[in-house]
Amino acid sequence: MARDLRGLVFVAALVIIAAVFIAIPRINFSVVNFEFDRGNDDAFLGLSLGLDLQGGTHLVYDIVAEDGEAPSAEDVEAIRTIIERRVNAFGVSEPTVQVLGNPPNRILIQLPGQSESSLNIALEGGDVTIENVEEFFRADLAKQDVEVFENEDGSMIVTFDEFDGRDADVWRTQFQEKYPTTLRATFEYEIGVPEVEEDTDTDADTDADSQAEGDDADVDAEADEQDQSAQDSLDPTTQLPDPVRIGPTREDVQAAFEAAGFSDVAVGDGMDTLLFTTDAGGGFAQVDAIYFEAEFTGRLQDRTVDDEGNILPSDIENLTRQLADVGNFASLRAPGNVLQWTVSGGVQEAKALIGSTAQLEFRERQCGPILPPNDVPVEQWPPDGLSDTEWLLLRCSSPLYFTEQATNISADDLDDAFPSIEGTPPAPVVTIVFNESGRDAFFEVTGRVARNRDVLAIYLDNVELVAPTVNTQGGQGIADGRAIISGGDFTTERVRTLAIQLRSGALPAELELSEERSVDAILGADSLQRSLVAGGIGMVLLVIFMITYYKVPGIVASISLASYLVMLLAIFKLVPVTMTLSGAAAVILSLGFAVDANVLIAERAKEELRAGRDLLAALNTGFERAWPSIRDGNISTIITAVVLFWFGDRFSTSIMQGFALTLGIGVLLSMFTAFFASRLMLRLIARTAVGKATGVFVPVADPGAQS
Repeated sequence: MARDLRGLVFVAALVIIAAVFIAIPRINFSVVNFEFDRGNDDAFLGLSLGLDLQGGTHLVYDIVAEDGEAPSAEDVEAIRTIIERRVNAFGVSEPTVQVLGNPPNRILIQLPGQSESSLNIALEGGDVTIENVEEFFRADLAKQDVEVFENEDGSMIVTFDEFDGRDADVWRTQFQEKYPTTLRATFEYEIGVPEVEEDTDTDADTDADSQAEGDDADVDAEADEQDQSAQDSLDPTTQLPDPVRIGPTREDVQAAFEAAGFSDVAVGDGMDTLLFTTDAGGGFAQVDAIYFEAEFTGRLQDRTVDDEGNILPSDIENLTRQLADVGNFASLRAPGNVLQWTVSGGVQEAKALIGSTAQLEFRERQCGPILPPNDVPVEQWPPDGLSDTEWLLLRCSSPLYFTEQATNISADDLDDAFPSIEGTPPAPVVTIVFNESGRDAFFEVTGRVARNRDVLAIYLDNVELVAPTVNTQGGQGIADGRAIISGGDFTTERVRTLAIQLRSGALPAELELSEERSVDAILGADSLQRSLVAGGIGMVLLVIFMITYYKVPGIVASISLASYLVMLLAIFKLVPVTMTLSGAAAVILSLGFAVDANVLIAERAKEELRAGRDLLAALNTGFERAWPSIRDGNISTIITAVVLFWFGDRFSTSIMQGFALTLGIGVLLSMFTAFFASRLMLRLIARTAVGKATGVFVPVADPGAQS
C-alpha cells in the first residue's frame, strides 16, 4: 500500500506542476547559459496557436536563378531548408514552408502571428518628446489607434492596431519636415592681442640718424641706448588694446556646409557660448566659443558602400571634415536627427530575414593610430582638432580614419552562431564557433587585431553587422575557434537576429515576393471557441456516463481523464506544440483513446469479479489482461502518427505534421494515465471500506454483480 501511495503522490505532483505551468501565461527564466522561454501572454492558456487560430501572413516567393533558367531541384531544396531554418530560428510558431509548382519554382511561407509590426524611433537630443510624436501620428496622420512607449535609453516604440510597415518611409519624411534636424557647429575662439603701432618719427630716431652720419662705429651702441630710453619714457598710464576673439564668419561656415553637399540650408549668425573641456589634470575648463546653426529637413545619409566595396563616409563625417578647415573646430551636433526609424517585429522583420542573401565577410579593420606618427608633432594630434576622447571613438568607426582589408576567414569556416547569456551582470551575447579549417585563420587575425587594438568587422552583403574588438591577455589570438560578441546595445532580439544572420548561409538563387496577404484570425478564433464549447459539453456527458454506468471505476476514469488533459496541455506548452484546428481534433481523438483504455480495464475487472476473485486480485488481473489490448491498439495508432509525421515532413505539410505530433503525444500520455494513474487509485480504494462493496465496481444492471 505504501508503494501505491508513493506512486499516487508522484502522479498528483505531476498534475499540480502541470497545472501551475498552464496557469502561468508565460514561463521565462535562465540558468547559467540556458534560457527557457515558453508561453504567450496574449494566447489562450499561453499555448502556441497556429495560423488558422491566431492569424498571420501568407507569403509566396518566386525562385529566380541567376542564369535565368529554371532552378534545379537541388537549389529548390536548399532554399526550402535555409528558409525553414531562418523562420524556425526567428521564433515563428509552426510556420509552413512549402515548395510549389511542377517543376518547383515557388516557395509558400505561412507565418502565424506575424501580421502586425511596430515602428522603432530614436532621436538625437533635441526637444521632441513622446507627446510630440504621439500628437504627430494622431493629428498629422490621423492614426488614432497609435500608442507610443518610451524605452529606458530614450528611444520610442510606436504600435498600431494594424500596421504593415509600408508607409514608414513616407511618415519619416513628413516627420522630419515638421521636426527638422538642427545642425550645430561649435568653434573655440582663438584669442589675439592687436599690435601697438610704434611712432617712427621721434626725437630719439632723429638724433640717431644724425649721429649715424657722423660716427658709423657707434651706431649700434647708440641705438640700444635710444631704445632703452624710449622704453623708460613710456607713460605707465598708457591703455593697451583689449584682446580680441577670432572665430569663423557665417560666410565661412556656409561655404563649408555647401562644400559638404548641404547646398539647400541657410546657416544662421554665430552665437556666443561656453565650451567645457577637460584639462590635463582631469578637471573641467571653460573656454569661449561660437556656434552656428542650420535647419535640415532631409535625411542624413549614413555610411555607404560604392560599387567596388569601399566604405564612403557619412554626411556628418563629410561635414565634420569641411568644418575642421574653417576654424578651431570643436564639435558638431545634430539635435532632432532621426537616428532610427525602422519597422521591427511582425512580417517585415521576418521578410527581411527570409530574403537575405547572407554573403558573409570578415574584414580586418586597421584603425587610426592612438599615438601620433613620427612625422606629426604631438601638439597636432589627434587630427582635425578632435579631442582625445573623440579620437578614441572615431579612430575605428569613421571611414576617414580607418582602412580595411580582407582576411582568410570565409563564411564556410563559421560552424555555428547562437545567442547566449554571459558576464556579470548577465548580458545577451552571440557565441560564434569556427570549424577546423577556420580556427588557424581566426587565431592569426584575432592576434593581430588584439596587438594593434584594431577591430574585426563582420559584413553581411557589404552592410556592417558588427565590428567587435578582440580582448585577450597579452595580445594573443583566440586559439580554440570559439568567441563571444558582446555590445552595449545588444538586446535579446538583436543577438537572436544577429546569430541567425551569421549562421543561415547564402541562398543559391534570388527570391522575389510575388504574393503577400494577411490571414484574419476571426474564423479560427470562432472555430476554436466552438471547439472548446463542444469539447466541454462532450467531457461533461462523458463523465456523467462513466460515473453513472461504471460507478467507482467511472469516477477514477474521470479523475484520470482530467489529469490527462492537464498534463497534455502542459506538455504542449513546454515542448512547445502549436495548436491548430487539426491539432484540436487530434486532442479530442486522443481523449477517446484514454477513455477506451479505462473502459477496457473496467470490463476486464468485472469479468474477474464474476469469476469469484476478490476485488484487489480482480483489479490486478483485469489490468494485466487489458494491457495487451491497450498496448497493441495504441502502438498501431502511434505507428500511424509516425507515418503521418514523416509524410508531412517529406511533402512540407505542417498541418499533417501538427496533427500527427499532437496525436502521438496524446496516445502516449493516455497509456500512462490509464494504466498507471488509474490502477494506483483503484488499488488504494480497494483497500478502504469502499472496497468491501464490490457492487460499486461493476456496471449497473450486471447479472454478475455482487452486493
